[in-house]
Amino acid sequence: MAVAFSSTSGIAYPEDLTFLTSVYDDICFRRGFHRGSRAAEDVGKVVMVLFTQGIHNENEIRESVERHLGHKSPAGELLRV
Repeated sequence: MAVAFSSTSGIAYPEDLTFLTSVYDDICFRRGFHRGSRAAEDVGKVVMVLFTQGIHNENEIRESVERHLGHKSPAGELLRV
């Protein structure tokens, strides 16, 4: 997804929010997280933190979120490994 970002300061403008929401929704769907769940909230926080840190590439955001989620179950709890 090629998106022209209007923010270089970490401020999310409407087109940025559309992009971020799309990434959030897709990650939650693929992971089976329901909106409002702790796991979905965690995804949303990480996506926004990455964006405000200047990461605007969709693949980088997805990979970073997946790394952050690590060994968590679909419900969002850490698995004991």
